[in-house]
Amino acid sequence: MILGLDRHSLEVACPRCQFYNPITLKQVRLRDAAICRGCKVTINLEDHMNETRKAIRSINRAMRELENKLRAIGSITIRL
Repeated sequence: MILGLDRHSLEVACPRCQFYNPITLKQVRLRDAAICRGCKVTINLEDHMNETRKAIRSINRAMRELENKLRAIGSITIRL
């Protein structure tokens, strides 16, 4: 199971006007630029040392491991 984390968005405050703007993880990973919806300034995104890419890869790896362990156990019934 690989999650579509690239499409997940975060609300990031503009450094100039503090207006919150939606930024996707893909934009951060690609070091893209975003335009503030409040003051129209360009916000340059920085993925310091590829931390976003590493985190996405780590989460996907953990989900694959969880899926494999659940498959090894067999069917699980959860009752609430």
